[in-house]
Amino acid sequence: MKVGIFINTTKSDANKYANQFGALLLNKGIEYKVVNLKEDCKDVDLIAVFGGDGTILRVVEYAISYDIPILAVNTGTLGFLTCIESDQLDKAVEIITDKKPSIEKRSVLKIRYNGEKYYALNEVLVQRNQCGVCKLSLEIGSNFVDKIYADGLIISTPTGSTAYSLSAGGSILTPDINAFIATPICSHSLHNRPIVYSDTNTSTIKVLENSNKCTLYIDGKKISILNAGEKVEVLKSKKMVKFYSTENHFFQKLTYKLNKWGEV
Repeated sequence: MKVGIFINTTKSDANKYANQFGALLLNKGIEYKVVNLKEDCKDVDLIAVFGGDGTILRVVEYAISYDIPILAVNTGTLGFLTCIESDQLDKAVEIITDKKPSIEKRSVLKIRYNGEKYYALNEVLVQRNQCGVCKLSLEIGSNFVDKIYADGLIISTPTGSTAYSLSAGGSILTPDINAFIATPICSHSLHNRPIVYSDTNTSTIKVLENSNKCTLYIDGKKISILNAGEKVEVLKSKKMVKFYSTENHFFQKLTYKLNKWGEV
C-alpha cells in the first residue's frame, strides 16, 4: 500500500497532523508521499486529505481520475465530508489497514457547457455577475419547470445538499438517495421553491434574453461568465467518488456538525 497525503497548508495545524499521520504509517511499514498535483496520485492507493471540505473538493478530480478512495481528516472548521477528526489519527490508520474497509460512494454531477465537460461532487451554480438579477429558465428532463428571477440557482448532489444549497434554504438529502436538488438563491418570486428530482433526469439552466450577465461556478470554482441565451446542462455522471467512512450514522454526524456550525 502507498498513501498519498494532500495538505492544505493554509490551515495552521494541517502540516502538524499530516506529519504525525506519516509517522504512524511508517511505524506500520506503509509507504507514503505528499501529493500536490493530479499526476502525483497515479501510483498511490488512496489519498489522505488534511483540511476541510474545500480542500476535499480540490482533490476530487484526482480521486476520480485514478479511481482511488479519499480518507478525509478534518483540520478545517466543519468538515461535513470528513470521516476522521484530527485527534483520531490512530483510528485513521486502522481504517485504511482494515482488510474490508467501509467505502462510501458519492454521486457526481457532469456539467456540459460550451462544448466542455466538468465534474462536481457538491454543486453547479449559476449566479448573478456583480449587480442585477439572474433571469433563468429551468428544464428537468424534457419538461419546462419555471422561469427563475433570483440571485442564482444551485443544482446539488445529496453530498452538496449540506453545503451552499442548505444555506440557501434547500432540503438535506441523505447520501444514499438517487436525487438532485434545484435550489433558487433569494428568489424574487414566492413560488420559486427548492425542487428535489430524480437523478436520472438531465436538467438545463438557460440564461434568458432579458437577463443580466451571470457567472458559472462548479464546486466553488469560477468557470465562465454566462451571457443571455447560453445554457448549462447538468446530469448524473457514471463516475463516483469513494470515501473511507466510519460507523457514525449520517444523522448523528449531521446533528453534531450543524450544532458545531452554530458555534462558529
